[in-house]
Amino acid sequence: MIMEHKKPKTIKTREGDEHFSVGALIWKNKKLLIMERKLPPKGFAGIAGHIDELETPLEALKRELKEETNLDLISCRLVLKRKIIQKENCVFGVKKHFWYVYNVSCTGEVKPSQYEVKSIGYVSRDKIKKLYKERRLDYAWMIIFKKLDVI
Repeated sequence: MIMEHKKPKTIKTREGDEHFSVGALIWKNKKLLIMERKLPPKGFAGIAGHIDELETPLEALKRELKEETNLDLISCRLVLKRKIIQKENCVFGVKKHFWYVYNVSCTGEVKPSQYEVKSIGYVSRDKIKKLYKERRLDYAWMIIFKKLDVI
């Protein structure tokens, strides 16, 4: 099933459009849930997505968790707010995104989106560091992981 993308929340700047995104850090047994994306920007990343127009970051977080993993949000804590300029355009052709990243507790069984997720699993910090060294992490997540001392 191909999901219909709504229009992301956007602001106009001198340098071009800027979108808003949410990301989830989901830890289990000292391992982090990451996925390899099918859609741009490609690479390994945390669970994430655009905030749609008229949607709050928390609403987007709940929706993205459900869409990409089938997990339901129990609780969350904002751990990072930051503008990141990607190396590669997103699916809507924009490089600049303002991120809201949360530590998240969820319930349910991981069932990845067939449309958006190439692979998914809980991985150790060492595996994430290896993906970083191999340049296989999504650029924004490389910055997020560095800022939050994951790598």
